[in-house]
Amino acid sequence: FPVAVTIAWAFEMTPEGIKRESQVDRTQSIVQTTGRKLDRIIIGFLALAVIFLLVNPFGQDLETVSPQVAPTPVVSEPAAEESAPIDKSVAVLPFAFRSNNPDDEFFAEGMHDDLLTQLAKIGSLKVISRTSVMEYKDTTKKIPQIAEELGVATIVEGGVQRSGSRIRFNAQLIDAQTDEHLWAETYNRELTAENLFDIQAEIARAIAQALQATLSPEEEANIDRSGTTNLEAWESYQRAISLQQAQTIQSMKAGVTELNRALEMDPDFAAAWSLKATLLLQQYWFFDTDNATREAAWDAIQRGRSIDPTLPDLDVAEGYYYYWGYRDYEKALPFIQRAAKAQPNSSFVHQAHAYVLRRMGDWEGALAAMRRASELDPRDNRNFTDIAETLTRLRRYDEAREAFEKAEKIETDSVKSYWSFAILDLRQTGDIDNYAHLTHIVPSPNPLAQMQSWRAYLYLDNFEAAQEDVADWPERFLNSKDYRVTRQLLRGLTYWYSGDIEKARPLLLDSKQKFETLLEQDEDNYAITRSLCFITAGLGDLEGARKHCNRSLATAPKDRYLEGNFKFYAAIGLAMVGDSQAAVAILKEMLDGDAGPDMYDVIYHPAFDGIRETSAYLELLNQYGPENQSQ
Repeated sequence: FPVAVTIAWAFEMTPEGIKRESQVDRTQSIVQTTGRKLDRIIIGFLALAVIFLLVNPFGQDLETVSPQVAPTPVVSEPAAEESAPIDKSVAVLPFAFRSNNPDDEFFAEGMHDDLLTQLAKIGSLKVISRTSVMEYKDTTKKIPQIAEELGVATIVEGGVQRSGSRIRFNAQLIDAQTDEHLWAETYNRELTAENLFDIQAEIARAIAQALQATLSPEEEANIDRSGTTNLEAWESYQRAISLQQAQTIQSMKAGVTELNRALEMDPDFAAAWSLKATLLLQQYWFFDTDNATREAAWDAIQRGRSIDPTLPDLDVAEGYYYYWGYRDYEKALPFIQRAAKAQPNSSFVHQAHAYVLRRMGDWEGALAAMRRASELDPRDNRNFTDIAETLTRLRRYDEAREAFEKAEKIETDSVKSYWSFAILDLRQTGDIDNYAHLTHIVPSPNPLAQMQSWRAYLYLDNFEAAQEDVADWPERFLNSKDYRVTRQLLRGLTYWYSGDIEKARPLLLDSKQKFETLLEQDEDNYAITRSLCFITAGLGDLEGARKHCNRSLATAPKDRYLEGNFKFYAAIGLAMVGDSQAAVAILKEMLDGDAGPDMYDVIYHPAFDGIRETSAYLELLNQYGPENQSQ
C-alpha cells in the first residue's frame, strides 16, 4: 500500500503515457478520464470478488499442501478427506554390508529378515516378502525399475557395519517416483540382541509414520516383542531360517540342530521354539512317518506358549500341527486365520491359509489367499505355480495356463513349473509327447517328480524306459503320508503294465508280504492299503483287490483337494483285476467331482487297457471323452 501511494503521488497518467507529476501540463491532465477508467476496473474486480465469495464462502485455500511438509492431517478436516491417499506399499532391499567378513554378510541378512518380520505386522502397509526382494541383492537396477517390478511406491535401502562391540546401521525410505528421501536415519549402538530388536522396531515405526500408516494397539505390542537377549542364540535362529528355505530333509534336520543350539543358550526364546516345531512338522509331513517327530513338535509349541502365549508364530506352528500332523483342517483353520490377522504382510502365512482352505474345498477362498501371497511375493514363481496347479485340478485350464505364463516370466527353469505345466498340457490338450518331454527336461531329486517321470513313460507305453527310471532309485523309495512305495513294487507294476506277468509276479509277491506286515502295524494307514490294492490286483486276487481298493477309499483322508486322486488310484486297482463295473463307477464319481484327474489320465494309463472294450468303459468314454470337455 505505501508503494502504491508513493507512485500515485509522484506519477500521473497522460495521453502520452505515464509521466512524473512535475512534468505534466495541468491543462492537458486526464485525471478525470483516467479515474473513470480505473473506477470501471475496480468495479469489475469487485464483481469477480463477490462471485468468488459466493462459490468459496469460507475462503478455503485451493492449493494442495505437499504431504512431505504438511503436518499430520486430522481426519475430521475437509482438507484431509480431499487429499489423495498415500500409497503405503514398500519393499526393503537386501542390506549392504561394509566388510569382507562372510559372517557380517550373514548378520546383515538376519537384520534384513527381522525388519521384514516387523513390517509384516502392520496391516495398513503392503510389504514385499523376502524371497522377492533377495533377487535385488547387489543389483544395478534403478529404484524406479525395482519398484515397478515389485509393485510398490517406496523402497527402503540400508547398510550394516559391525565393528567390535558396536554396530552402525543406516536406512532410508525413498519415493520411487521422485527419488526423494522420505525418511533417513543412522543408528550407532552397542552390539546387543536388545539393541538389534530396538533398531528394527524404531525403523518399522518410522516407515509407518512416513507413509502415514496407523498402528493398532495389537500391532504396537507385536512390534515391541523382543525375541532373545542372547546374540549368539539370535544368530543360530537366523541360520535356521536360512536352512528352512531349502526344504530338504537334510536342511530341516540341520535347522533343528541350530535351534537346539539357540535354545540351549536362551531357553526363553519363544520364536525359536516355534520355528523348531514348524521344521519338525515339515519333516513329518514330507519325509517322516515317525509319530515321535510330530509329538516333539507339540512339545516345542507348548514350551513356546509357556513363554509367550500370544506369539503369532506359535499360531502358525499350531495350525500346521493339526494340518500336517493330523490332517484336521477345521481345527487348523482358526490358528492360521489368527496368525494372518497378526501378520497381514506375511506371504508364508497367506500360503498356509490357502493350503488349509484348499484341503477343505473352499476353492475361491484358497485362490484369494494365494493371490494375496503372490502380491506380497511377486518374484516367487511358486505362488503363481500354486495358483496354476489349483486351477488345473479344478479343470479350469485356460485360467491355469495364464497363471503358469506368469510363473514362467519369473523363473524359466523351475522344475516344479515344468512338471506341473506338463499335467496341465496333458489334461487340457491330451498332448502326451509334450507331457513326457516336460517331465524329463530337468532331472529332479524330488521323489514325487520322479514318480511323475515314471508315469509319463507308462503313458507312452515305453516300459523299458520306465524300468530304467526305477532302476537307480533307492529300495525304500517314498515313505510319506500319501505314499508308501518301494523300488521293488514299482518294478513289479512296470512289468505287469508291459504284459510280462511272469517277471512281475515274484516282485509283487515279495512286496505283498512286506506291505501286509506294515499293515498289521498300522491297519488304517491309507498309503499302505493303496499299495496293497495295486499289489493284489497285479496278482489277480479279485477279492483281495476289492478289499484293499475299497479300504483305501474308506481310510483316505477327508481331503477335498486330493479326493479325486484317491478315487483314481482305487479305480486303477479294480481295473487291473478286471472289475470294470466297479472301476467305471468310481471314475464317474471322480469326473463328476470338483477336482482331480480327467479323462485323458484314464485314456493313457495302461492299467485300464484290460477293460477298454467293455460296455461300461465305452459308455464312460462316450459321456466324458475329450470331445465333451468344456475347455
